[in-house]
Amino acid sequence: MPCTIVETDMIDLRRVRYFVTAAEQLHFGRAAERMNVVQPAISQQIKRFEEELGSKLFVRTGNEVRLTEVGQQMLPECRRLLEQADEAMRVAKAARSGIRGRISFAFVDNAVCSLLPPLIRSYRERYPNVELRLQTLSREEQVTGLNDRRIDIGLLPGPVIREGLESDPFVGAPLVAALSRGHPLASQPSIPLEAFHDEPFVLFPAGIKSRLLEVIIAACANAGFTPRVAQEAMHIHTVLALVDAGVGITLVPPWVVREGVHDVSFVKLDTSTPTYDLKFAWRTDSSNVALDGLRAIARTTCSSESPQMSESLSVIEESQIINLPYRSQELKSPNGCPV
Repeated sequence: MPCTIVETDMIDLRRVRYFVTAAEQLHFGRAAERMNVVQPAISQQIKRFEEELGSKLFVRTGNEVRLTEVGQQMLPECRRLLEQADEAMRVAKAARSGIRGRISFAFVDNAVCSLLPPLIRSYRERYPNVELRLQTLSREEQVTGLNDRRIDIGLLPGPVIREGLESDPFVGAPLVAALSRGHPLASQPSIPLEAFHDEPFVLFPAGIKSRLLEVIIAACANAGFTPRVAQEAMHIHTVLALVDAGVGITLVPPWVVREGVHDVSFVKLDTSTPTYDLKFAWRTDSSNVALDGLRAIARTTCSSESPQMSESLSVIEESQIINLPYRSQELKSPNGCPV
């Protein structure tokens, strides 16, 4: 039956290494040379190890050294112990450098369409040993999750002005109009927002705290009207499906543009609208160094020059996209909420 070391916290790993080396060499002089120490040091440390164990590990007869029964049983266990210790050091080093670990990453619904797939794909390729735990949460849920340490980083609409949180701009752009392909204005190269004065809108429910809804309401107010809501929906994909069905029109950030997902036309607006932007947010006191790699990859993956972003925004002029570094234009919606 193998001799298992139980009280590993009381064992000096240096002595374990000396023992394993001497057991493999069966010669204290060669073991000392291999460990780059003098022979008396090896002999002394192994003697102390034997005293701790209460058993002899070696039998020394003249120039011959051989393992005792206890030594033979101890050798594989000590090898495993050293392997575990070495692995623990490798894990700690990898975690310290951000190439191993875990990130709990939350994001708003509209980021899923075009922004996240290239970002997540690139991150997994670069950091295969970092586990990404992904979930869709609203802006308020993300802020709460960050405060409660249930998530490490969020991708949410700005501004993010909360004590204890830091943020980085990710991507921002003016809104575009989404219309069913059969809509009379769907073939226009651009449309003034005022043209939708009497149009039915598909929007998020008024009772939820939606940054995108606030930006839409503020944009329409700046254009001189309040949108007439024909239907409400909780998720961006449902909103676009209802637009596809001809229930109404809506305004969206350009990164939701995905050819073939819905039979919807996306048209630029002539009217200047508030910029809808997404920011990364994380705790100021976060010790998760893996976050640095995620944010760094995001800056290159989602720049206006990247193939992924250019393809997603094929119907929108790239000059409308505002990338890092970026300052959001602060406007006020009719109810006084910042948008």
